[in-house]
Amino acid sequence: MFAPLGVLVAAVALLALIARKVAANATQPFDNSVRRTLQAHRTPLLDVATKPITIVSLPLVVVCATGVIVWWLHLNGRSNAALVIGVTLIVAAAVGQAFTMFFPQPSAPHAAESEDGKSTAATFPSGHTTGVTAEALVIAYVMSAEGLASPAAIAALLAWPLLVGASRLYRDRHWLSDIVAGWIAGVAVASVSVMLYRANFL
Repeated sequence: MFAPLGVLVAAVALLALIARKVAANATQPFDNSVRRTLQAHRTPLLDVATKPITIVSLPLVVVCATGVIVWWLHLNGRSNAALVIGVTLIVAAAVGQAFTMFFPQPSAPHAAESEDGKSTAATFPSGHTTGVTAEALVIAYVMSAEGLASPAAIAALLAWPLLVGASRLYRDRHWLSDIVAGWIAGVAVASVSVMLYRANFL
C-alpha cells in the first residue's frame, strides 16, 4: 500500500499549496492569461465538439454510469470492487462539498460577463473534474486488477478526465487552477479507494 499512500500524501500537499495560492489570488495572472488565450481561439466547431463532453460528464450521468458498473460487478460476485467504486463517487462529492463550504470560492471566469457580475456556483476545485478523475482512475485500476478491461478501455478511462478538464476550461466554466486542483483532488480520492481495494477493507 506504500505507492498509493505516497500518491495521496503528495496530492494533498499539492492541493493545499494550490488552495493557498488561489486564496491569496496569486494564481490570477496566469489563470487570466490562459483564459484570454483559449477564448481568443474558440471556434463554432470546437464549441460543438466539446458540448457532448460536458453532457456526459454531468453528475447525474456519472452517477448513473457508475451505478450500472457497480451493479454489474455485484452480480458477478465482485462485491469488494463494486463497493470501492461506489464509495469513490460519494467521497469525491464530499470533497467537493467540503471545499464549497469551507473555502472562499473565486468567481467563475464567465461571471464578469453575466448580468449581475456574480458567480452562483463554486469553482474551486472543479467538481466535474474531481468526480470524473476519481471515478475514471478507480474504475481503470479495479477493472484492470480484476482482469475485466482491455488496454484500450483503460487508456480511454485515463484520457477521460483530461478531456473533461480541458472542456470545462475551454467553455469558460473554470480557471486553470480549478481544473488542476480538480485533477489533483481526484487523484487523492482515487488513492484512498485503491488502498481500500487492496486491503479488501469494504
